[in-house]
Amino acid sequence: MASHFSGVLQLTDLDDFITPSQECVKPVKVEKKQGKSVARIQIEDDGSYVQVNQDGGKQKLEKAKITLDDCLACSGCITSAESVLITQQSHEELLKVLRNNKLDASATEQKVVVVSVSPQSRASLAERFGLSSSEAGRRLTSFFKGLGVHHVFDTSFSRTFSLLESQREFVERFQRKEQDSKSLPMLTSACPGEVQKMLEEKNVSLSDVEPAPLDTMFSSVSGDEFLSHSGSGSGGYLHHVFTYAAKQLFGEEVEELTYKTLRNKDFQEVTLEKDGVVLLSFASTYGFRNIQNLVQKLKRGKSPYHFVEVMACPSGCLNGGGQVRPLPGQNPKELLQKVEELYKAERPLSPEDDTRVAELYQSWLHSVGEERAKELLHTRYHAVEKMTNGLIMKW
Repeated sequence: MASHFSGVLQLTDLDDFITPSQECVKPVKVEKKQGKSVARIQIEDDGSYVQVNQDGGKQKLEKAKITLDDCLACSGCITSAESVLITQQSHEELLKVLRNNKLDASATEQKVVVVSVSPQSRASLAERFGLSSSEAGRRLTSFFKGLGVHHVFDTSFSRTFSLLESQREFVERFQRKEQDSKSLPMLTSACPGEVQKMLEEKNVSLSDVEPAPLDTMFSSVSGDEFLSHSGSGSGGYLHHVFTYAAKQLFGEEVEELTYKTLRNKDFQEVTLEKDGVVLLSFASTYGFRNIQNLVQKLKRGKSPYHFVEVMACPSGCLNGGGQVRPLPGQNPKELLQKVEELYKAERPLSPEDDTRVAELYQSWLHSVGEERAKELLHTRYHAVEKMTNGLIMKW
């Protein structure tokens, strides 16, 4: 039953009504047949499921169907979509593609495999194996290319595009805030991944891998070292957008940002003031608890912020769910501090000073701020409308 409390009491949307999934798959009891034959399920290119027998024969599997009574008696919509997605995007699937590439010598049939490594994950792996971040990058390049990967790219390069576009988008939104009340606040977020599972499966210690030259194409590399960005360990979006907006909108040069901690260390704000007037109000919000508080403020129209850097993981991306976990007996806070030190040890590069990105803007996107850049580098999100039928009527 839906329950609605006053704004003072309501911490979240309390509602035990579960909308039926449009692709509901309720587990049903399957009678096992006696026999010694073993079969496996395979996903075809068209997304259909087939049963492959030991003799190689294939049999297309039919979708399970349930009655309305079973659907209404179900404790919730349980689907296999998430587990299938994880399986198709796992490190096992990557290793499978690499093995198939080695078996098929024909270049036309091989898949070009590109691995992108985030600087947060590189710093996390560097801490685990006692390396510098750049040294870990060279050894990761060697490890992946030894498996058959064609290119290993650093995501700091692509992040430069994101920072530049975020800067300009915020200035545009701020300038039209009087005409468009929904233009602000602007929220930004990003997440990394990591490759520890593949190292474990291959029984490889990264510190024992011979280093290899870094890929310079589509990577922020200078000589034999990686370049990074100033700001937080979650990409520095608040830092770069704030300094850019202060200069473009108010002609203020901001050399160093002063963060004010609010509820906790994962909720901080930065303001630009002049003559006692707040010109810009930015915040960084990490962790679901702080995000929930922010969302409630936004719903009530009580948020004072123009821009918010939002990350789901407490302490941000350096403590992300994909990072290397602490060893038994290792203090998580000390681990995070070491990873942060390795991350910030890389030489910072201003997005505007990256000449290779500037060249790509001219050759690929024609010019900074052009419609082609907005078309290729931006996307839009739309709320999915709920189905309207008798099954989803609240009672």
